[in-house]
Amino acid sequence: MFQAQAALSDLTDLSSDSSNAVNNCVDNNAAVLTAVSQLKDAEACAQELADQLRHDDLGWVLFFCSAQQDINRFAQALEQQLPDQDIVGCTTAGEISPLGYLQGSVCAVGFTRSGFAVETALIEDLDSFSFNSAQQLMNSMMQRCQQHQKAPMKGHTFVLALLDGMSEHEEIVLNTLNAAFGSIPLLGGSAGDDLDFANTQVVYEGRCYPNAAVLMMVNTVFPFMVFSQKHVEESDEVFVATEVDSEHRRVYELNAEPAAEVYARAIGCRPDQLTPSLCAQHTLSVRIAGEGFVRAVQRANEDGSLTFYCAVERGIVLRKNRHLDIGEELKKLLDQIEYELGDQQLILGFDCIFRLLESNACQQLGNVSDMLAGYPLVGFNTYGEHINGIHLNATFTGVAIGQRRR
Repeated sequence: MFQAQAALSDLTDLSSDSSNAVNNCVDNNAAVLTAVSQLKDAEACAQELADQLRHDDLGWVLFFCSAQQDINRFAQALEQQLPDQDIVGCTTAGEISPLGYLQGSVCAVGFTRSGFAVETALIEDLDSFSFNSAQQLMNSMMQRCQQHQKAPMKGHTFVLALLDGMSEHEEIVLNTLNAAFGSIPLLGGSAGDDLDFANTQVVYEGRCYPNAAVLMMVNTVFPFMVFSQKHVEESDEVFVATEVDSEHRRVYELNAEPAAEVYARAIGCRPDQLTPSLCAQHTLSVRIAGEGFVRAVQRANEDGSLTFYCAVERGIVLRKNRHLDIGEELKKLLDQIEYELGDQQLILGFDCIFRLLESNACQQLGNVSDMLAGYPLVGFNTYGEHINGIHLNATFTGVAIGQRRR
């Protein structure tokens, strides 16, 4: 019913001159380094990032790469530029950097050995991942991390997970990982590809993988705060999913009527007007254990069905949401982070692509981007966010790391 990839082409120009905004003079006293490159050539982009990240104590690199970049060439080039570091990353639907929102860039964060102990792992074939596999993986990562830990594992460790955003197995994999990791916070995001929905990948040791996930177990001497913020409130208007293809997250009927017709009628448009931008402004929620979680519509299909970003089941009750002001809610979160941690040296942020589209539609994109640019923020626009085993939509989820050592 619409060309999804056209949605991002209408965004306000987010380009900027990274050379003017990112300091290439490395501070050898820093525990965390950030880098941004907007160069289109893969090898030149990798070199610019590596030059910003070079540090006597650099141990690990996490990067988020635009789907417009040649991810295979870039990953190999960055591995050659930084051969002694462990490097992981993924493709995006947009990047977030110390410059604010970007499109067509690569942003990265480097962790030093003096402040962090990090272990990485690759999970292939997400559809066959089991609890036994998760338990073995957790035990192996814990044992390796404990050998170099900077602080006691309990209370000083979190796990980042980047998953292929087109795998359709996020819920099962995240639930399995969360059960294995127990009390250790688990968070992250699903890789995107600028709403093309064709080629989302994760990167591990210079190679790109579909239907896979990469993990980073991070132990640190610095205080950190895990967060997840939504900007919606549930209304009393409900819809029951009466015909569903759960495996492919596709709803054919709501309230025993064609799903796209019911949804379009509820938000005041025709089914053929259901664009990504409009869906971003009209999300739904499902209640789990009494708490509401957003279930965003990815697209309307020619057969009148709706495809969702998160899991949907037959009989699930979906509630129409009221959307709050993204900028105001984001400011509250950033103020809370400052209150909890004081100055931050890093905020890793996983921001739903629908929030970017909604901000643009509401003519707030520039203001929100400028607000983010005031913080040491690195992240990307996702096809879904993760926290403690739950796959989310329309949230800003992440972890902030403070300056002072514990």
